[in-house]
Amino acid sequence: MKTIIIVSILGLYYLGQGEALLPKNSFLLELKSVDVATSNADLLNFIDFGVNRVERGVYGMSGKIILNVDVVEGDSNEIEVKVFYSSNGKNNYRLTPFHLNRQHLFNILNTIYKDVVMENVKDCSNFPQFKDKFDPPLIKDTYYMDKCQFDDDGFPNHAKEGFYKIALIGYGVVDWKMDIVFKLEID
Repeated sequence: MKTIIIVSILGLYYLGQGEALLPKNSFLLELKSVDVATSNADLLNFIDFGVNRVERGVYGMSGKIILNVDVVEGDSNEIEVKVFYSSNGKNNYRLTPFHLNRQHLFNILNTIYKDVVMENVKDCSNFPQFKDKFDPPLIKDTYYMDKCQFDDDGFPNHAKEGFYKIALIGYGVVDWKMDIVFKLEID
């Protein structure tokens, strides 16, 4: 089932750098689950996040993010990404070296999001779109994804088959977490 989800690209983006001379693998990904949590649903809430069928054998990620606070430059809103791997998808996930260190949301928007994600979500979400650099603030609003799918640009060529859990962990005015699990097969 072909789909790549936003967080898998966020979690694995930089691992593919420097592999331009290697033949590019293509991947089949089957989105398995999306779990979300927030420490304060009045300030940040995740509604109806999950896996939705786009067509036979094709799935995308959908849900709403209700942001009730502006994110401004220099505030405490940071994100880190951790990637876990399991050969069989049971509860035996192990932390991999794939990760993004804790950094401000705007650093994520101006690098990984802009380079890999933004083009993929322009037709299935109301996530920010910009040319050169994101212009703060990220205003309070309801942001949505509707069956978003992503290509495998930026995906590391040396990923192995199995199950991956991408943990997006947010810190700041609200602590939050989003875990996305998918099965990867080399096409």
